[in-house]
Amino acid sequence: MYTKQVYRCYFAIPKFLVFFLSLLIILSPNAEAFDHEESSVNFQYYSQDVIKQNREKNKPYFLLFAAQWCHWCDLFIEETLSKEKVFSYLRNNFTNIFIDADIHSSAYRKYKATGVPFTVFLNPDGSIYYKYAGALYAKEFLEVIQDVHKNVSENKSVDGEENYQVVYEPPNELKTADLEKIREMYHQGVLDNFDLKEYGLGTGSKFILHKTFLYLLDSLSGPDRKDAIRWISKTLEKAVENIYDPVEGGFFRYAEKKDWQIPHYEKMADLNAGAINILYVINSQSPSPLLKKAADKSVQYLTSTLYDPNIESFLSFQEADTSYYFFNEKNRKRNQKPNVVEKVFTDRLAKTLFYLIDVLDYNKRNSLEEKVLNSLDFMAEMIIKNEKISHYYSISEKQWLSNGSLPDYANSGILFLKAAKKFQNSRYHEVAIKILRLSKARFYDSKKMIFFDPSMDNLNDVEYLMEMNGLFAQIMLNIEISEIRNDYHRYKTEPMIKYFSAMDELLEEQIWDAENWEFAERYVSYLRAVDNFLASMD
Repeated sequence: MYTKQVYRCYFAIPKFLVFFLSLLIILSPNAEAFDHEESSVNFQYYSQDVIKQNREKNKPYFLLFAAQWCHWCDLFIEETLSKEKVFSYLRNNFTNIFIDADIHSSAYRKYKATGVPFTVFLNPDGSIYYKYAGALYAKEFLEVIQDVHKNVSENKSVDGEENYQVVYEPPNELKTADLEKIREMYHQGVLDNFDLKEYGLGTGSKFILHKTFLYLLDSLSGPDRKDAIRWISKTLEKAVENIYDPVEGGFFRYAEKKDWQIPHYEKMADLNAGAINILYVINSQSPSPLLKKAADKSVQYLTSTLYDPNIESFLSFQEADTSYYFFNEKNRKRNQKPNVVEKVFTDRLAKTLFYLIDVLDYNKRNSLEEKVLNSLDFMAEMIIKNEKISHYYSISEKQWLSNGSLPDYANSGILFLKAAKKFQNSRYHEVAIKILRLSKARFYDSKKMIFFDPSMDNLNDVEYLMEMNGLFAQIMLNIEISEIRNDYHRYKTEPMIKYFSAMDELLEEQIWDAENWEFAERYVSYLRAVDNFLASMD
C-alpha cells in the first residue's frame, strides 16, 4: 500500500557539533525566557499568510520554532542570535519569522518539526530549502545562513544524498487479518526493542512512553505480559533514578542519551500525568515502594506547582533550568524556581485530565479529585459557551485565545466521554456530543471519510492522522446517543479503521530503523480503536 518518491534530504547538523551542543546546554547559565520581541533579529509574528505576504521581498525565509519552556531556545538567543554578525546578516538577507511551537502547533506539524528550537529555511517561493533541530553556536550558524543565502541566490539546491519518502495509499477494503497483523507487529516490535541493559525502548533518547506501556498491559496476556511488566518496571526505576526530581516531585521531559543521561529539564503536565498513571499501575502489578513514592510525590507536584487556584485548572508546563535542579532542598530555597508558564493549552490539559481520572483509583490525597473536576468544568464552560474550541487560555489576558486544532478537539472529546462515565455526569456527556458535532463540521472529509487537519497541505504525516482518527473512532464507538443506534456508529467508524489498516509497512520501517521510540505512542489510539471495533463485531 505504499509508493516511494525521491526527495532531497534536509541538511543535518554535522556530527562534530553534537559535542558542542551538549556542552552548551550543560555549562551555560540559565538564560531569561526566550522573547522574540526583544531580539535584534527583528522577527515577524507568525500567521498563516505571513509567507505569502513577504514573497515580494524575494528573500529566503528563516523560520524559528521555539517554546517558552525550552532551555535550548534561551541559549540559542543568548549564544547565537544576539551576536551582531548573526542578527545583522539575518536582517539584511532573510525574512525572519518566529513561531511559538505551542501556540502555533498546526505550523509545527505542517513543517514536521522534531523538537525545539527547530529551524526551517524556505526558498523565496515558500518551498522548503532545508530544516534541522537543535541550537548552533554563532560561528557555525553564521556559516549555515551564509551558505543558504548564497545557494538560494544562485538557484542551487542543497547538496545531499537522495532519500525516499513513503507515501501512504489506503486500501480499498477492510480485512480483519490486516488489523490483526498491525496489532501483532506492534506488540512484537515493542517487546523485541526493550533495552535490556539500560531499559526503556530503543538505543537512542529515553522516554517514559506511558501510552505504549499502558496499552501493552491492557492488551497482552501470558508470558508476554509478564515480560512487559518486568521490563516496564525496570524502565520506570531507571526513570526515577535519572529524570525524576526527588526534591519537588515530577518528571523531566526525557533523557537525551540511551543511558538516561542529559535530562531535558522541562516538566510537562500531560507527560507527568501519564507517568504517574503507569507508575501506579505497575506498582499494583509488581509492588515497588520506590515507584509508589515517586508517583505520590509527583501527584503533589501537579496539584501544587502546576495547579492555579485562581482559574481552578491545571497549567501546562514549567520551564527548564539546568542549574536549579542540581541544588538540594536547602539551596533551592535561596534560588528562584523555574517559571511556570501561565497558559493552559487545551490538548495538553485534556491529556493531563484523561490520565488523572485513572490516577484517582490509586490516590485520594491532595484534593486531586476536586482539582480534576474543577479543571473539567473550566474546559466545559469554554466549550458549552462557544461553537468552537479554543487552543489555549492566557492567564494574563484572562481569556481563551486562538482557534483549536484537530488535537484539541480529539483529545477533549475522548476526555469528556471518559469523565462522563467516571463521574456519572450527564453534562460532561453533552459536552462530548457537542465536541463530536463540532469536529465533524470542521474536520471531517466526506470523500476520504476520515478526520483531516485543514492546516496541513497534504496527507504525508499519516501517523498523525492515524492517531487523531483513532481517538475519534474510540469516541464514536463508545458514545451513547439514545436516538441513534450503536451499530450506526460502528458503520460510520469502519471507513476510518479501514483507511489506516495498511499501516503495517510503515510501522515495520519505523521499528526497523528506530533509535528513538516516540513514534510508538502515535499508534496506541488507533490500536485501541481497532480493539473496540473488533469487539463491537462480536
